[in-house]
Amino acid sequence: MAKAATDQIGQTADKVADVLTGARTDTSGLMSAVIAYMGDAGSPGRRDLHDRARRAGLEAQVTQWENHPTNTPIGEDVVTRLIPAPVIDRFSAETGLSHNATIKGLSDLLPHLSRLDG
Repeated sequence: MAKAATDQIGQTADKVADVLTGARTDTSGLMSAVIAYMGDAGSPGRRDLHDRARRAGLEAQVTQWENHPTNTPIGEDVVTRLIPAPVIDRFSAETGLSHNATIKGLSDLLPHLSRLDG
C-alpha cells in the first residue's frame, strides 16, 4: 500500500514538473533521439520498430507513415507497442523528460518521423 501511494506521488510530481517545464510541448531533444534511433532503412531501431509492428498487427500503419507522414498523434498504447520500454527509458534519460512526457512526445513524433527521409 505504501508503494502505491509513493508511486502516485511520483506520478503527480512528474505531471507537475512536465507542466512547469513545458516538457509536454518541447520535443526538440526527443526528436533528435528518435531520429538517431530510427536511422536509415537498415538501422537496428527501424528494424525493431517494424518487427514489433508486425507482431502487434501495426505493420500497415507504420508503412503508411513511411509513405505518407502525418502530424496526427497516435495513441500512447501504440507507442508502447512499437518502442521497447528500455528505449523509452533511454529517451527519457537523454532528454530529461518524464516517462509520461516521453511517451506523449513519441505519440506526436512517430507518425511523422517514420519516413526514411525525415
